Amino acid sequence: MSGQDRHQFSDDGGYDHAPPRAASLIESLRAFGYDLPTAIADLVDNSVTAGARRIWIDFHWAGSGSAVAITDDGCGMTADVLVAAMHLGSKNPLESRDKQDLGRFGLGLKTASFSQCRRLTVRSRTEDQPPTTRCWDLDHVARTNDWQLLRRADSDGEKYLERLLHLRSGTVVLWQNLDRVTGHFTTQNDRQQQSFLELAERVRIHLGMVFQTLISARPGIEILINDRPIPAWDPFLADQPATQTLPVTRLTLRGEVVEVQPFILPHQSKITRSEFEAASGPRGWNAHQGFYVYRNQRLLVPGDWLGFGWAKEEHYKLARIRIEIPNALDHDWQIDVTKSRAIPPLPLREELHRIGARARADAKRIYSHRGAKLVATEDRASIFMWEPISRHDKTFYRLNREHPLFKRVQAASGDRKALTAFMRLVEETVPIPHITIENSERPGSHAAPFDHAREREIREIMQQAYDSLIETGYGPDEAIRRLQTIWPFELFPALLESLKEAETHG
Repeated sequence: MSGQDRHQFSDDGGYDHAPPRAASLIESLRAFGYDLPTAIADLVDNSVTAGARRIWIDFHWAGSGSAVAITDDGCGMTADVLVAAMHLGSKNPLESRDKQDLGRFGLGLKTASFSQCRRLTVRSRTEDQPPTTRCWDLDHVARTNDWQLLRRADSDGEKYLERLLHLRSGTVVLWQNLDRVTGHFTTQNDRQQQSFLELAERVRIHLGMVFQTLISARPGIEILINDRPIPAWDPFLADQPATQTLPVTRLTLRGEVVEVQPFILPHQSKITRSEFEAASGPRGWNAHQGFYVYRNQRLLVPGDWLGFGWAKEEHYKLARIRIEIPNALDHDWQIDVTKSRAIPPLPLREELHRIGARARADAKRIYSHRGAKLVATEDRASIFMWEPISRHDKTFYRLNREHPLFKRVQAASGDRKALTAFMRLVEETVPIPHITIENSERPGSHAAPFDHAREREIREIMQQAYDSLIETGYGPDEAIRRLQTIWPFELFPALLESLKEAETHG
């Protein structure tokens, strides 16, 4: 039994000295709730804090002997600093830290690594010091039941540490014995190799989301997986003209500023199919609605309503709200070890609720655009085919009797009773349950108006609506202006312009 494992008693009976058993505790540290993408993101945090401009993540396939190496060109560590970094709980989360420090507990390097592998090797060098190496081997700790931090890599690991040879300073973190990733894999199994590559793809998508702000900065940080740069994923479509960027609200807590900015993303009909699919993110449109909590420009929470009791429903999916918090408020926001959870402090909840409710209302209005009756603008109101009617806490949908085309059909109908009966039957049989299920199971799968129609067909419908306006007494210019307010004709400005030119020239 080692000295660290043996209980020690004080002479005065005031306390017992009871250090943790190394073999037991180090296995318990593997259960912090990381998956592979969040574990690697935690290591990238360390590289960013070290001032790295390039970070290489290499997935090396070798069946059960596969390895993952994360190398950066940051400032590196001396031997003393590296040994301190390999200690469990190397930082006190209550201590003041540099504003750009992405760590907190002094556990991330170890717990993130142990969650995926049984052998963690770190080699680091500074500009004026030679490389130094330290290694935690969980099997060695289990055998000795002692906190023995090894001072060298094994022979298999040396080839994965070579990137550091070409850098003036930096650090490489090597994971071997990936028992929770490739523990039973064999090099002869193509499906298992494909699974390993798919894991790398999941990491790529996750890091592009988590470090989007840092990657997009000028100059930004470059993160590469197997030498391929990771593109940033902007959840707010900030460069898209149809995105509504709302004003920033600055909230103060304990002298620290929290910035909150809502974005209302464009309706599917306002962007291209590829833009719509890209904006859905790793988990889909519905899953990514809500608040996005950033800390030092690093994403912690990728879309969540933060316990306000709001469900993630289809008609709120366009609402995404950015919150930027400083690391001085980690405790107030209850940031956990994996940096994947945040809980708003009580003094900020009322204001955040107000901002969220407003964003949800705006998102619902945009999403329901084609289903509303009238949407007022500065100088006109848009005309829609359907209007919602609320009665006895129930919502019904009826066809808009003021629609120009309806009035024309009604005037031309030889049997108004039959027309009225037909419209009532249509209204009473709107397949709302089916639409709801489809939206839930396949968000974004419904086509936009005239999504599969030919231009000639759309033009003919426009012409009929134009003629109906002329018949009701509008002049040609006013009829065209009125036509521009009829949904969804406003989605086709080129066709409206061609109709206008054709009518103007007789």
